[in-house]
Amino acid sequence: MKAIQLFSPAKINLFLSVLGLREDGFHELLSLVCPLDFGDYLHLTLCDEPGDDSLQCDSAEVPTDSSNLILQAVEMFRQQHYFSGRVLVKLKKQIPMGAGLGGGSSNASTTLWGLNSLLGSPLGLDEVLTIAEGVGSDCPLFLHGGAVVLRGRGELVSSVPLSLCDSLSRREVLLLVPGLHVSTPWAYNCFREQSEAYDIKEDSEQHLARYISGSISHAELLRNNFEPVVFSKFVGLHALKKEAQSITGSPVLLSGSGSTLFLLLPSGVNDIEKLSIIDQLKEAFGGEFGLVKAGLAPFPRSPLNFFEDTNPF
Repeated sequence: MKAIQLFSPAKINLFLSVLGLREDGFHELLSLVCPLDFGDYLHLTLCDEPGDDSLQCDSAEVPTDSSNLILQAVEMFRQQHYFSGRVLVKLKKQIPMGAGLGGGSSNASTTLWGLNSLLGSPLGLDEVLTIAEGVGSDCPLFLHGGAVVLRGRGELVSSVPLSLCDSLSRREVLLLVPGLHVSTPWAYNCFREQSEAYDIKEDSEQHLARYISGSISHAELLRNNFEPVVFSKFVGLHALKKEAQSITGSPVLLSGSGSTLFLLLPSGVNDIEKLSIIDQLKEAFGGEFGLVKAGLAPFPRSPLNFFEDTNPF
């Protein structure tokens, strides 16, 4: 029996542009994504005895049957590289479901990475990435690690300059989590019905290129054309965004297809000022939403850190 414990990071989309419908039925995307130092924890055990793979989770909201991407990732790995025995996964869930933070995709990628490690790394990174792409469009980004640009349906991943990573690493982010579940398939389907909501590819590429070259700031970069689509149904999210911007004086953006809103804390803000911002948000919204302070984790690294000094289980 072998076991491994891994961190499964959340992510935010600092820039997300849905460009149109592809011939394969997926949507064409352009996005700048950055992992966070906030996320879930997974404990993977590879048992010698035969039996069914299984998943346990401390959240009753998370399905633990074959609909979960974790077990789908295990099965797809086994199809690519057969191994005997069964896999037991324990998941400590902190990333909300349907929040636009990539929790399910991150969990699946973490599982693939951990399983490959437990088996002695029989597959190279490219092979693991191929499996991840089959599990879900967002999965490969977590295996690359750090801040990345996504193109295609999300499977085309490229790194960003280290100078940009250095700039992002000095920023903290506040996540405003209202406890709503926004269905990603529903959100994408809205684009099919509202073709005017698509961005123009050339404009989006130019905007992102200006940011990467240093011509525009973090605040000027922020864009997500899911917002009009999601806000048209979830009007409370739009109200939350406007109120948070009024309180903090900082731009607030929807991450992914929602429902999490985030703001980058202004650089140079001291701890007292940060606490003041947090207190004002808590006073304005009360217990109706969660508030998480996290750091951006933009530097390329081993996709998933081992946590030898902590035991969240």
